[in-house]
Amino acid sequence: MKNCDPSLNRLLRAAANRPGVNTPEEEAPFGFATRVVARWKEAAKDGHGLDVRVQMLWFRRTLMCALAVMAISVGWSFTSYTNDAASSGDEVAIASYDASADLP
Repeated sequence: MKNCDPSLNRLLRAAANRPGVNTPEEEAPFGFATRVVARWKEAAKDGHGLDVRVQMLWFRRTLMCALAVMAISVGWSFTSYTNDAASSGDEVAIASYDASADLP
């Protein structure tokens, strides 16, 4: 394959050879996680944690609506299937035989 863009290759080589690429990432400062959790708990006590509760409420309502739609569609499909099977009788078998009898 012909190299169409030598400037792109030069850029990629320069990016791969930059210093510090293969060094491990720096860790968070000591006690950082503790401070984050403490602020999160403090915000929940002050009423700013309401956002999480509202999101969970919306999630539950959405899940319930999705389950209701799914149950209705399964019930509708089942009643349609049972009504078709009861009314058609042997018509499906005859149509299936007709279709397979025409094959060589």
